[in-house]
Amino acid sequence: MGLLAGVSLRWLNLGSKVFWYDEVFTALRVTGHFGAEVNEQLFNGEPVSAGDILQYQTFAPGSSFYDTLRSLVDHPEHPPLFYLLCWAWVKHFGTSLAAFRGVSALASTLTFIALPFLAWELFASATAVVVLPVLFAFSPVHLLYAQEARQYALWTLLIVVTTWALRRAVRLNTWLAWSCYVIGLTLTFYTSVLSLFVLMAYGAYGLWALSQRQRWTFGATTAAAILLFTPWLGVMWVQSQRLQSTTSWTTQVSFPLDALVKLWGLHFTAVFFDPNLPLENIYSWTIPPLFLLLLAAVSAALWKALPPESSVLLLLLIWVPTICLIGGDLVRGSILSKNTRYFVPALIGSLVAVGGWLSLSYSRRSRWAAWGIALTVGLGMVSSIAIIQAPTWWNKSISYHNRDVAQAIAGFESPVVLTQSSGTALGNVMSISHYLPASVMFVMTTRSDFPQAPEAAETVLLYQPTEALKRQFACPPEALPVSDGLFLVPCASNR
Repeated sequence: MGLLAGVSLRWLNLGSKVFWYDEVFTALRVTGHFGAEVNEQLFNGEPVSAGDILQYQTFAPGSSFYDTLRSLVDHPEHPPLFYLLCWAWVKHFGTSLAAFRGVSALASTLTFIALPFLAWELFASATAVVVLPVLFAFSPVHLLYAQEARQYALWTLLIVVTTWALRRAVRLNTWLAWSCYVIGLTLTFYTSVLSLFVLMAYGAYGLWALSQRQRWTFGATTAAAILLFTPWLGVMWVQSQRLQSTTSWTTQVSFPLDALVKLWGLHFTAVFFDPNLPLENIYSWTIPPLFLLLLAAVSAALWKALPPESSVLLLLLIWVPTICLIGGDLVRGSILSKNTRYFVPALIGSLVAVGGWLSLSYSRRSRWAAWGIALTVGLGMVSSIAIIQAPTWWNKSISYHNRDVAQAIAGFESPVVLTQSSGTALGNVMSISHYLPASVMFVMTTRSDFPQAPEAAETVLLYQPTEALKRQFACPPEALPVSDGLFLVPCASNR
């Protein structure tokens, strides 16, 4: 019943959460649009309806697969596997919000099938075969990514499959088993460039835990996977300037170190419990550090309990990506480690480690292990139910309040929304448009001064305005009780 509930959760209310900034760009790329071209066409100072804005979230008449491929090449930081699968999916099921998220829900569902195989390879425990999928069923962070039109649920599935394939290849040492590892690793590369950290974990495992003979086989098969990924490496090389510009945000935005430290712990606690509390809440300073201490103790226990071929593989999968992300940010002054989604290898590794540890303890008839399993599942269940019912969650990031913004706009009679181009304007305007009547009008521009609002407008609203835009009106705009910068102009006449 628990597994059935977990699968059902992934498909329940699939389209209800706010379709956030990153998902908007998933839809743009999958349907063959270029963000720069769309920005130029919409931010021209002419009135445009929400319905017309949303035409860029679906296939244009006469568009082809080649348009989608060109759009994906324009964003070399994202390997194409997830987006190509999404293209095939929405071609068949349509371009609704739920459809765009369908590939992620399916990938997360398939992870239920893959986890028992990994559990058996690592722990050789029938209890672990049952416990790991149940923990995954109610894992809050994995539920969030199962309902998001991004690649992270697919990445989770492929990491599970590839880790299983590697452990199995080490045990059987047959070319068929090693071939499965090559395929899994290749697909992992084609899902996320951060699979480099997974490769580093596997490489350290090969050097640490394998015999000299197996190291040669491991090295050859890993090289084969890298070779199969060279077409996209070529794209990244040719598009190196574009790659640099699309990833520049990681070093251009600063973030307080104390807030980063809080987030590092929250990434891991969200695997089992997620109350979605503000970052400044006392929870952020208390529970995550305690959980990290528990995870360290679990790592030590598994190190002693399992053969090196299993323990080293699992522990490196957790700690190598974590150290690389955090250490890289501390050295470069970047903010990659701010984002939970980049910790996917460590998060699925943590779930497997805790689940395996509880399972091994339960098999030894430790009474507390049964209580630990029940508590972990219970906390995850509470969080998962809250997630399914909520209209937004922390993973919606800069678009967290967009449904509230849309509701406020729709509450006015014949509103016109004025906004200027910025780093996030296009994605957030499109996100908001999904929740507005098609007739709501926007006027968007890249200019510092603003064109006259349409005379037919009964209400003039400003969305994330600059100070210069606010000063253009004869009366000061009034901030509405909605987060993320929505203002009402009491008098609709420009200065």
